[in-house]
Amino acid sequence: MSDLYDVTIIGGGTTGLYTAFYSGMRGLKTKVIEYQPGLGGKVSFFYPEKEIYDVGGFPGVSGDDLVAKVGEQALSVDPTIVMEEKIQAIEKLEDGSFELTSTKGAKHYSKTVIIASGLGTFDMQPLNLKGKEKYEGKQIHYTIQHLKQYAGKKTVVISDSRVGVDWALALENIASEVHIINRGSEFKSVYEHDVEKLELSSVQIHRETKVAELTGTANELKEVVLDNGLSLSIDDVLVYEGLKIEKSLYDQWGLTTEKGRIPVGSNMSTNVEGIFAAGDAAIYPHKTMLIGSGFSEAMNAVNGAKSWIDPKAKSQVYSTVIYKHS
Repeated sequence: MSDLYDVTIIGGGTTGLYTAFYSGMRGLKTKVIEYQPGLGGKVSFFYPEKEIYDVGGFPGVSGDDLVAKVGEQALSVDPTIVMEEKIQAIEKLEDGSFELTSTKGAKHYSKTVIIASGLGTFDMQPLNLKGKEKYEGKQIHYTIQHLKQYAGKKTVVISDSRVGVDWALALENIASEVHIINRGSEFKSVYEHDVEKLELSSVQIHRETKVAELTGTANELKEVVLDNGLSLSIDDVLVYEGLKIEKSLYDQWGLTTEKGRIPVGSNMSTNVEGIFAAGDAAIYPHKTMLIGSGFSEAMNAVNGAKSWIDPKAKSQVYSTVIYKHS
């Protein structure tokens, strides 16, 4: 089949992207399938402005920059990228290859599968306000991606959690004005020093307050009206009010699971021959839940897939000898 891939990676986060790079480096025809409309996974959603220190070669790197670098690296080996598709079923065919079916009905065929999709798919809880649909994707955002887009703008963060506090602090020296709206009296799951930093910052904190109304034209949001009667003139609204997490379908795919994760062998193999796992999806003794760990697991998974496809192939390759396939 012309559309039969050597490796199909489920998940386009940092682990999935590095898996794609190493797979291409090993000369494997590679496809990445991502549920979200953008790449980067949880790093893009939760840590775009945070410094990350567990990745070798970077004394510190922001989530945004890390995703950009890993994405650039992955694209250098020309994988096929499929966005906004969720894999619903995986069936092993008579010839040992796999048929992957998405919720859209699309079919994907692959000799091996590497699962790099974490603990399942997630969506942000939407803002529960009438008329929000007109501004979502324009001025109402559910992730902070690309801080520079808020430069010089009046920005409101609606959140009662650590994520919202992180966003507000990241915007302080970029946006012209930052407000954070907390419907409660305290922020949830926030380190005490971050609360102190927030209170000492120029961010305007509104506790025990809710957004009552959005006002503006058909195409442009102008104001956020609070339930205490205060109106805030704004350019952008960032919303983090929790996640809608959809449990993974690993069990339905015939995979053994342990507390939602997939037990793997030393080459990241699962109980189904030809399917491997890396990143947060995988579990094994003494595993470290770090971004950097996912890169090592990605290489092991690709090497396992390569050996499964061609038992005579070298168990590994070195980037100093082969950087990318032609």
